[in-house]
Amino acid sequence: KGLAMADAVAFPEDFPQSVKHFLFITALGMLIGSVVFLYLGLQRSKSSLAHTAVFLAAAVSCLSYYSMATGLGVEYKTTDVSPRVIFLTRYADQIVTAPLVLLVLGTLAKLETWGLASLLGCQMLSTLAALCGALVVAPFKYMWWFASAALAVLVIAQLIGMLAEANDNRKTLTYITIACTAIYPLVWLLGSEGTAAMGLSQEVGAVAITELAGKLGFGMYLLFNFEAAAGEDGEDGEPLNQASQQYV
Repeated sequence: KGLAMADAVAFPEDFPQSVKHFLFITALGMLIGSVVFLYLGLQRSKSSLAHTAVFLAAAVSCLSYYSMATGLGVEYKTTDVSPRVIFLTRYADQIVTAPLVLLVLGTLAKLETWGLASLLGCQMLSTLAALCGALVVAPFKYMWWFASAALAVLVIAQLIGMLAEANDNRKTLTYITIACTAIYPLVWLLGSEGTAAMGLSQEVGAVAITELAGKLGFGMYLLFNFEAAAGEDGEDGEPLNQASQQYV
C-alpha cells in the first residue's frame, strides 16, 4: 500500500501552487543575489574570502531550490504516521552553505583555527543529525532532532561569544545568523519532518524566508558595508584577506 501511494504521488506535479511559488521565487532570489555578489567581487582589486563565500552560498542555494522546485531530491515519505514530503536537497544545501556563512563570520572575528573548526563542525553535524531524523520515524527521529538542536545551541553559543568584540556591523550579521540558526530546528519540529503541525506551504515559506534572510540579506548587508564590517581602514580590506588566508 505504501509503495502504491508513493507511486501515485509525483513531484513537482503534486506540489501545492504556493509551494511551487515559494521554491521558484527563492531560486530566483538566490540567482539574483549570486550575480550581484559575483559582480561586487569582480569590482575589487584584491580577492576576498567574504565575497567568494557569499557568492558560493547564494549559487548553491539557487541550484538547490531550483532542483526542489522541479521535484529533484524530494521524497514522499509513507513510513511515518501520515505521509510526509521531505526535501532532501535542502540538507545538501545547508551542509554546504551554512558553514560558508559561518566561515565569513569566523574570519571577520579572526577566530583561531580550532575555534573556526568547532563552529563549522557543530553546524555540519547539526545538519547531518536533522537529515537522519528526517529519514526515520518516531520516536527515533526526535532523538536525532534533539541532537541537531543541541548542536545548533552550541553554534549559537559560539556566535554569542563573538559579539563581545564585534563592531556594530558584525553584530548585525551575527544576529541575523543566530536568528536563522534558531529557526531551522523549530521549523523541523513543527514541519513535515517532525510533528507536521505546520502545513507544507507554511513550512516551505518559513524556510524560504529564513534562507533569503540568512544568505541574501546577510550577503547584501556584508558586501555593502564590507570595510566597516571588516573593521579595517584599508581601501580593499586587505587585513581581512590576510586573515582569511590563515584558515583556507
